[in-house]
Amino acid sequence: MDKFRYFFHFSFITLLLFPVIMQNTFMVNDNDKEIPKNLERKFKRDAARLALRMQASFDQLNTLDVSIPEIDIDSMYHLLKTIYTTNETAKTIAKCKIHTFPNPAIDHFKLIFKNDVDWASSLHEDISDISDELLSELLDDYDLFIDRHEKWTTDEDVLIIRSLRPLNMAALAQKFLEVDGVESVDFGIPEIKGNDITVEREGNAWIFSYILAVSGAFGQETTNHIWTFRASDNGNINLLEETGPPIPEWLKCDSSTFPFRF
Repeated sequence: MDKFRYFFHFSFITLLLFPVIMQNTFMVNDNDKEIPKNLERKFKRDAARLALRMQASFDQLNTLDVSIPEIDIDSMYHLLKTIYTTNETAKTIAKCKIHTFPNPAIDHFKLIFKNDVDWASSLHEDISDISDELLSELLDDYDLFIDRHEKWTTDEDVLIIRSLRPLNMAALAQKFLEVDGVESVDFGIPEIKGNDITVEREGNAWIFSYILAVSGAFGQETTNHIWTFRASDNGNINLLEETGPPIPEWLKCDSSTFPFRF
């Protein structure tokens, strides 16, 4: 991706998030409470994916930069955390395990390669050292590690490559396609839609939708139960609406705390 387009995307998105950045930097938030560590980790992953989706709204993922601007991730995380810590309904929603759908990929991908390529010989002996210079360089430069080596087809094997930090895997994978013997990449995006969090800009606020995918019984179509929040630039958080079918009892959500009746 050329430097001008990257600068434009980075600058425009950062400009949209500027009120959040300023609030997060200079203001003391009375609701800045600790959240469970496992939830903090998931929110940060959600924030990275939402920030990347915003970038992707301007261009295709594989033409964007590999790195996701930390300032955008931190700002999105601040918004998600603020919604959670200031709204009781949001805390209840967390029990439904609603997080971003794993698209785009930000933490792993599958590298499919010819199993007779020279650098793969050490893998057949369960040795993690890679003799290919470009492949080793990419792993080092982007803080990646090989999680597993598996059989893919008769003539192909696969490496599951993971990242220690959120990255634009679609752009990163393009670099791996230049490695000798590499045939393709697979991001493992589920074909069936599931829970998700979406965000869009509206006036002087961010509109967050928390989507719970409710599976239909006896082959019925999956429907969505959606909570929509407005996170204003002044720090106010409001639940705008709750729509969709009733939440089944088997889902671990405490509907007794919801302000809306089904």
